[in-house]
Amino acid sequence: MKLLLFLILIFSFAVTSCNSDKKGKDSPDDLQTRKALVRKLLIEDYDFAVLENKKFIPYNKAIYHRGDEVFMVLKNVGQFARGRDSLNHAEMKLEIFDAIGQTITIRENLFGERGHTDLKDNMLKKPYASYETDNSDMVGKYSFKITIYDLISGDSTSVNDDFYIE
Repeated sequence: MKLLLFLILIFSFAVTSCNSDKKGKDSPDDLQTRKALVRKLLIEDYDFAVLENKKFIPYNKAIYHRGDEVFMVLKNVGQFARGRDSLNHAEMKLEIFDAIGQTITIRENLFGERGHTDLKDNMLKKPYASYETDNSDMVGKYSFKITIYDLISGDSTSVNDDFYIE
């Protein structure tokens, strides 16, 4: 019985030692794994939309004409962490890709100082980004990618989908 307890103790010490660096702290791989498990920033859903009378109307066809403004409206993005000042700090990036995958637009820091705020329930309810098409855009498939960042926790999440210009 004593031998069994001794072997269990040695085994548990060996497992703990393998998962820690020399100072007893977690290894970078363990921290990366734990961070992936703690991921809280999610996008509930999204819609392509058109803007009519200052209101977003879902536009599920995702087919636009040259000169149209394409909106992607996200729904309920969160949970954002709170900083020492009890505020959240969100940021957003927009990327547009053409039919062959080349980046044609990148817009970063879309929230600016407005992203450093008190978010109700630590959620962004309906953040959106837009791309204004013009007559020089080729007909075809384009891709819309929005990335939301939690600047306090370091977490991020993205959504991308295709739309068409005819």
